[in-house]
Formats: sequence, C-alpha cells, structure tokens
Amino acid sequence: MRKILPLVGLWAANAVAGALAPPNLQAQAWRTMTSARQIWERAPTDVNVRYGVGMLTVKPADPSMLYQMAVRYDEELFEPVIEWDEDDRELRLGVDKLHHEERRSMKARGGSSATIGLAREVPLTVDLEFGAGKADIELGGLMLQQLSLSTGASETRVSFSQPNRIAAGRIAIEAGAADLEVIGLGNVRASSISFQGGVGATVLDFSGTWSGDIGANVEMGVGSLTLKLPRSQGVRITRESFLSSFSAPGMERSGDSYFSSNWRTAEHQLTLDVSTALGSVDIDWID
Repeated sequence: MRKILPLVGLWAANAVAGALAPPNLQAQAWRTMTSARQIWERAPTDVNVRYGVGMLTVKPADPSMLYQMAVRYDEELFEPVIEWDEDDRELRLGVDKLHHEERRSMKARGGSSATIGLAREVPLTVDLEFGAGKADIELGGLMLQQLSLSTGASETRVSFSQPNRIAAGRIAIEAGAADLEVIGLGNVRASSISFQGGVGATVLDFSGTWSGDIGANVEMGVGSLTLKLPRSQGVRITRESFLSSFSAPGMERSGDSYFSSNWRTAEHQLTLDVSTALGSVDIDWID
C-alpha cells in the first residue's frame, strides 16, 4: 500500500521570504518545508528523486535517517513530493511542477532550492533526475546498488568522495546541455559505468580507491570531454569520432586503441570506449 508521508516540520514562510526576497521575487508565494524519516529496517530501497528548476543539493543523511529533505519553493508553481511505499520499499522525493508557464518557472530558479539527504546504512537503488539550474551531488559513503542520474540544462557536480560501501551494479549518467563534473569514479566499486552527453563541457575523474577492473562506455555529442585518469591503473582507450580532436599524452597507439605503459602490469585496468561527434577529448593524468 502506498503511503504518503506527512510533511514533518512544514511551515509557511511568506512574511519572512517577502521581507528578504529581492524585488523581482516579491510576487511569488514562497514556502519552506522540511521532512525526515528514521530507518526502521535496513532492507534494500528504491529512491526516486525529481527536481526541475533551482539549486539542488544531495548528500548522505545523518546516521539512522532514511532521508532528510528541506525545500524552498513557489507554491503557485510547485509542490513538494514525499511518497513512501512501505510494501515495495519505494521512496519518492522532490518537487512537482503545477503549471507549465516557462517564463515564471525560470524566475523561480533564482530562489528555489532543495537539500536531500539519503541513507548511509540502507542498500539504495537511486534514480535521480535534475532539470535546470545548479546541482551539487555527493554520493560517497552510501550503499549504492545502482545509480541512474540524468541532468538537463544545468551546471552539475557529482562526487564520490568516499568508497561505496557495497559493490555496485549499473551506473548510468546522462547529461543534456550541461556542464558536468563527476569526481571519484574509482570509489563507485562498479565494474561497468556508462555516460551519455549532449552539449557542453564534461569532466570524468576516475580517482579513488579501486577494488577491481572498470569498463566504461562514454558517448559525447558536441563539446569538450576531459578524462582524468590515475597513473597507477592500466588504461586502454578505444576511440570512435567524427569531427573531434583527441589528445592522449603518455599512451601508445595500436589501431583505434590507446594503451598506458602499465596496461598489462597494473593491479587494475580501466577499459574506455569513447565515441564523440564534435569537440575535443583530453586526457589528464592524476597521481
């Protein structure tokens, strides 16, 4: 049975927000809401996060918490979403759009924000979709089973600052017209990682505490792609491109593949299949 959680700590902030907001935000009906839930069982849980416009922060929750969420939103355009299906162990968090007035939605970007904390002590399958604005997403130290992350027209930073506490399955990241930086992919503990990018600048950083070999498939449309690769791991890159430049210092070429000097001797190997259309691909070696 689907249970919609009560909005814990809900309050109206109209008077305060109206007094403090910039003049162009005065007409908006700002609300602030907080909600949280403790962990009652540590069974695997599916988490669905949807956030359209504004500033999104995702990070590990406090110990013993299944989730924590604080949002600031224009109640004429959006409403917070907190749904918990106890039988299927599915959690839905975020903000839904009430109207399709694009101009007003863009105005709301300046003041809309959400901070979401996810459980550290529960195996999670996370499906996260972010639209426009800025996002700072920290997923290090969680128990990620799987991750599907997509961004729209945004500036997004994703970090795995600590090793994933369990071995992960599918890790898939997709970016639209975005500037995206993903840091610490070596901490994900996934044997397979996929990335698909549209337009923009992307940085994929494979630093971290490696626990095994990694295979990564990277598809980039138009823009720049920077691959930050640890010198201590063996790297093979197979490249397919249309009209893009490719810089691979310190690698040996054989056909369409490039190999690091320690490809056969390193403890772990990274196999990268890179497909690009227009733009550039650069390799940065990191110690």
